Amino acid sequence: MLTRRSALAVGAATLLASGLFRQALGFATLAITARLLRPEDFGIIAYFIIATALLEMLQRQVSIVLIRLDDITHEHLDTVFTMQILLGLIAGALVWLSKPLVALLGIPELVEILPAVAAISVLLALRSPRFLLYERGLRFSLAAAEETFNRIAYASVAIYLSWLWQDFWAIIVALFVGAATRNIWTFATAPMFPRLSVSRWRESLSFSSWSMGAQLSQFLANNMPQIVIGATLGLADAGIFRAGSRITTIVTTQLFAPLQRVIYPGLADVSRSTGQNQKAFMRINEMLLAFVLPISIGTALISEDMILVGMGYKWIAAAQVIWVLAPLKALETLQANVRAASYIEGSTRILFIRNATLLALVCFFMWVGTKFDFRGALAAAGLSSFTALIITLIIARRFGKGGLFEPLTVAWRSILSCAVMIALVIFADMLLHTGAHVPRLMVIVLVKVCVGVITYTLTHLLLWVMAGRPEGFETLVFSLLSRLRGHLRRERA
Repeated sequence: MLTRRSALAVGAATLLASGLFRQALGFATLAITARLLRPEDFGIIAYFIIATALLEMLQRQVSIVLIRLDDITHEHLDTVFTMQILLGLIAGALVWLSKPLVALLGIPELVEILPAVAAISVLLALRSPRFLLYERGLRFSLAAAEETFNRIAYASVAIYLSWLWQDFWAIIVALFVGAATRNIWTFATAPMFPRLSVSRWRESLSFSSWSMGAQLSQFLANNMPQIVIGATLGLADAGIFRAGSRITTIVTTQLFAPLQRVIYPGLADVSRSTGQNQKAFMRINEMLLAFVLPISIGTALISEDMILVGMGYKWIAAAQVIWVLAPLKALETLQANVRAASYIEGSTRILFIRNATLLALVCFFMWVGTKFDFRGALAAAGLSSFTALIITLIIARRFGKGGLFEPLTVAWRSILSCAVMIALVIFADMLLHTGAHVPRLMVIVLVKVCVGVITYTLTHLLLWVMAGRPEGFETLVFSLLSRLRGHLRRERA
């Protein structure tokens, strides 16, 4: 058990460290490309990225069965690879045939990018399924390298081509380069000579069908605000919403994505080996909120100054998106833990019902919200995120021991620390009197960040000591620091 905890902790730390680097690079890429491109370009890019992310998610659902199965054979790997190829070809064909329907939206650029969406659908399928066995074995360093190389390739090409072309095609080409880099890495580190076979299709589809339906409906629910805003309010508002939601996802969903890659294999391993599912479920909830909540709230507190410094005044309205969505999306990350627990239990049908219900509600909220222009649409997006959180908490009762809000109250020290942090950062902002000059804004942002980090850390430690130093997030951090210190001492010796 100690060996598994150590492997999970090291894996989470490795992926989190690489994730912090990638998100810093993502911020830099967003700031530079935002100055080179228009909000309308970001509106078109948003549609392409939504399509690409959807295709990636579906491919992930095909291969993720390799983590859940007890025994993996070459036939399983060949079947998963074949299903990846079939899914890529079918999705690409459907995208190509959707031209007449897309043309009804009255946005010519969307019709223009459809061939690129069809092509990247096939490209995303060309991944080594054997690479997922590293995650199954709790070896996450190669997964961290995969994501890092993909981000570096994407950022380099996106910045250069945005400067050269100054239109949305720069980002689309960069996404192709990033996907190709990822494919090459998976086959280089997990080589295999796949054969086309569907001999194990029953085992794969029995798990993947409900799982894929659940993920598809959840994906559409998450992205419906962006789709509806672009279709009803125009590409400029869609670009502003995309910029704000992009910053929000960087500090919540994407920052958390490395930890998410640990959760499912870790819970699966705990379930197979110890059966302590409930305890692991609550510990992961506590850890997620301790990391994600202060970062997302801190980003909201400095968002206006950060946008003025990094992206320019034309993007200032994106700060409103961050104010509304960042705290809610941080709490909403709990759904990944619930999803992983449902996978282990095999209750993917419940996830599908949950996400389909949420999708219907989000469509209704956005339909009403867009009738009141951009602010109404933003309020509807916030209500959609809050609804997703409530439904997640209802399902989470299956895997915990307490009441409806137990997944949140288990992290009460983190929530109280964030409240103190908010108060002191706002007080510091009032004393500093935010100005418009970039050098002054950079100093103000730095001061706010320092105040927030120090306040959150000290308050968290104080509450932990006052509570009697229980086992939790703090003990995990001290354990990792102790291991790191011991490793450095051994290297010096």
